[in-house]
Amino acid sequence: MFSVNQIANDYFKYMQTKPNYVSAEILLTWQKLLLTCNNPLGLTEEMLEESKKTAPPLEFDGAEYLGRYLIPRSFVRYDEVEQPRDKNNEADHVNDLVNNYQAVNYRMDAQPPIACFDEGDVSRLKLKAQSGFNRSEALDRIGQEVYFFDLYSYSSLYWEIVARNVSNHHSNPQLAQKWTDYQKEVVNAVEMGAIDGTKDGIDSFVDLIAKDKTPKVRKRIKDACYNTCEVFPNFRTYNSTGHGKNTLNGFVKDNNFAKQGVEGRSDEELQEQGYIIYCSGQGNNKATWGRAITHAYRLGIPVWFIGYSTKRVKDLEEFRSEYVEEFNEQKEVFVNFAKEILDEDGDFSEDRFHVKLAGFMAQYVKPNPKDQGRPTEYGLVDMYGNSVKFDPDGDCLTTKQP
Repeated sequence: MFSVNQIANDYFKYMQTKPNYVSAEILLTWQKLLLTCNNPLGLTEEMLEESKKTAPPLEFDGAEYLGRYLIPRSFVRYDEVEQPRDKNNEADHVNDLVNNYQAVNYRMDAQPPIACFDEGDVSRLKLKAQSGFNRSEALDRIGQEVYFFDLYSYSSLYWEIVARNVSNHHSNPQLAQKWTDYQKEVVNAVEMGAIDGTKDGIDSFVDLIAKDKTPKVRKRIKDACYNTCEVFPNFRTYNSTGHGKNTLNGFVKDNNFAKQGVEGRSDEELQEQGYIIYCSGQGNNKATWGRAITHAYRLGIPVWFIGYSTKRVKDLEEFRSEYVEEFNEQKEVFVNFAKEILDEDGDFSEDRFHVKLAGFMAQYVKPNPKDQGRPTEYGLVDMYGNSVKFDPDGDCLTTKQP
């Protein structure tokens, strides 16, 4: 509880030190209510001033800082719809916050929640919080009716959403936002018209609010938002794993093609099948081409590529044109390779075959007493474990062994 003299003194301190962004009328209204507020944490104006040194106010793009104030929490509105997290008030985290208050009281190194004036309040006395949702629940539990808040004025709803996502409103314990939390924020921002529901709009917004996340996580957020916001309503992507709808295996099965690849079938079964299929996201995928050449030659059956884009693209015709170009370039590599290994009479020439086996890695490392305890094998070895010297201009090991 606060005394009348303390209220008066604090009020004049406010008038002398605060910028003119918050009117004297609003400050006096807040101060009067402090007389009846429970304050088990013992927050004071002196603590507020000290906190500016231990936890300086944050700077946000598109926002103007209005000051740090001790405010009755009844003037602060928390809208669950605007909760940055996908799940409101996670019980375990709220319990951690309560325990933290009871153990260490108020942490002077903790950033206070951020808020702005609530445009939906005609009195202009009330605030809308952008952070501290779980902390608010914890304060309710301990009966703390006043708290420090950093106030901001945002140039647009866009920057308000950015601020509530990038703010770190407490020092410890801390609960990191999940990728689904960011997905919720992006989808809500699109629905409210704060950002364009386009790929570029979503990409730039995610890169801004989730800049502390890895590129892989941000991509996951973006992909989820594309689907939810129907950025590519007529574009289907295929998962490389699984057998359900919209998977590579599912596509092959739905079109009554033979199962892709060669797994689970003998050479005879593959020959009876009559062909092999590979789904590839690149026309020049070297691993797929290597398997295709090997099986086509060894089994005497054609191997077919089915192309697809691994991600959403704006111009499918352009993608497919590049795919065909990649396919033909890789095809030319193998054709020229085949020509290269034949001599003038059309016979195979070992000297012209530029893929060679150099040897094996030393793996039998039992100490050899005849060689002062050195490992039995070391360096590059032949098939019998004998050390060999690598010669870039030498012959393939298969021409000498076995």
